[in-house]
Amino acid sequence: MKETTRPARHVPVLIVGGGPVGLALAAELGWRGVACELIEQGDGTISTPKMNEVNTRTMEFCRRWGVAEHVRNCPFPADHSLDVVFVTSLGGHELARMRRPTRAQQKADSFSPERLQICSQLWFDPILQTFARAQPTVTLRYRTRLETFEQTNGGVTADLHDLETGRHETVRAQYLVGCDGANSAVRDALGIALQGPGTLGHPVHLYFRAPDLLARCGREPGVFFLAIDRHGLWANIRVIDPASGLWRLMVLDTDGKQTPDSVDRDALLQRAVGRPIDVEWKGLSIWTRKSVVAERYAKGRVFLAGDAVHQLSPTGALGMNTGIGDAVDLGWKLAAVLQGWGGANLLASYDSERRPIGLRNVRMATEFHLAHGAFAGDMAAIEDASEAGEALRRRVGGGLTETVGRMFRTAGLQLGYRYQASPICMADDGSPPPDDPERFMPSADAGSRAPHVWLRDGRSILDLFGRGCVLLNFGGARTAELEKAAAARGTPLTVAMLDEPEAVALYARRLVLVRPDGHVAWRGDTLPADSGAMLDRVRGAI
Repeated sequence: MKETTRPARHVPVLIVGGGPVGLALAAELGWRGVACELIEQGDGTISTPKMNEVNTRTMEFCRRWGVAEHVRNCPFPADHSLDVVFVTSLGGHELARMRRPTRAQQKADSFSPERLQICSQLWFDPILQTFARAQPTVTLRYRTRLETFEQTNGGVTADLHDLETGRHETVRAQYLVGCDGANSAVRDALGIALQGPGTLGHPVHLYFRAPDLLARCGREPGVFFLAIDRHGLWANIRVIDPASGLWRLMVLDTDGKQTPDSVDRDALLQRAVGRPIDVEWKGLSIWTRKSVVAERYAKGRVFLAGDAVHQLSPTGALGMNTGIGDAVDLGWKLAAVLQGWGGANLLASYDSERRPIGLRNVRMATEFHLAHGAFAGDMAAIEDASEAGEALRRRVGGGLTETVGRMFRTAGLQLGYRYQASPICMADDGSPPPDDPERFMPSADAGSRAPHVWLRDGRSILDLFGRGCVLLNFGGARTAELEKAAAARGTPLTVAMLDEPEAVALYARRLVLVRPDGHVAWRGDTLPADSGAMLDRVRGAI
């Protein structure tokens, strides 16, 4: 018989899963002053990180929370090369190199105040943990597992198990969010299926320490090495922490029958390096590469985010970053409802907005992965010290940069997603640019991320967004009617008077309403005939 510590406690939001997505949701809610409790059955430590890149949009969210500087200053050395390199092996021939500036050399792009950062989960999770813990309304509980839950129209009742003491307790939450990963128990309990192509392969991750590995191989520094030998493109070798010499070797696919005991680590490493080498082995994982999206992102008062709803190839570094986007979208909507200004239909828009983005990103990550297979033909001479070998390496190197290299050219994927069919955005007569994965084209069309521009005071216009709704007024139009409607509905609204020529041209309308997540909800040259009705649409009340 289980022991219960006390009667049921009440929390507004219970978050299940303490990875980066769960932590980001706790951070977003806490930043908005909403009480939440996060439970995680592990102890919160990371020894073999799954992610290593924080993309530009996620960095913009980190900027809002005030932790972007911590990400930029993570222990990854500022002067270490971030080049992507195609090799026959680390000690073999170099086929092509994609030059990328070091952290110290980076300059902001024209379309964002931030840039993608190399920041392993080793460091990113603790940054989010520290920030979330600093919010008075956030509770983080590790070594705590969700056993069961039941939901009614009024809330969700959850049975929690403290794995340290063995005790159980009952928590009643208004909402529960499953951020509990690919094998989500919350998703399974809801009976929500995954849809899509399914399994793409069975990779193996091998983690090891090898200080000065590149110097020992006579290789110019880089951060990501893709290995292609006579059998084709078969692996990548990534430095995670140059200071400590931590590396990860990913074998792109196996027969699916491997076990930790059957994996010949030394043979795989020798193939990747080009010769035998002694290293300190730190970990091994065998996993399944998938291409699936949940058929729905919510059921009643229970929501899902991150890998629980989209599982994709890591090609393109979209996995965690897509999940952070889920957390921000859901976070502001939960806050709006709990604070009383969000309408009855606001939370339903989470599925309407984020599921299409999940489908988009899974599709592109799958496409990036499948491009690897184009280099599985006649590669017998690729390691030969001959004219034929040199000619093959030149030809293959160019092809690799053009095709496989696409997964490193993703500005459009990172920033160009739009909530085109959103029920809480009011479409205008604009023509949004094409959704180009590589090239980002800023647009202020409804549903788009409000585009960045520098203001006279040195801030990005993005720094105006986040706490509530913001009405950008570029022409000095009278906005009292909308302000009055917002006040009557308790909707937080700030009016920003701007006249910077670049911003005026980029936003293309005299009035632009931006949501708390930084996406455009409505724009026009004059207020609509019924400002209250427009606002009711945006806050999900109609």
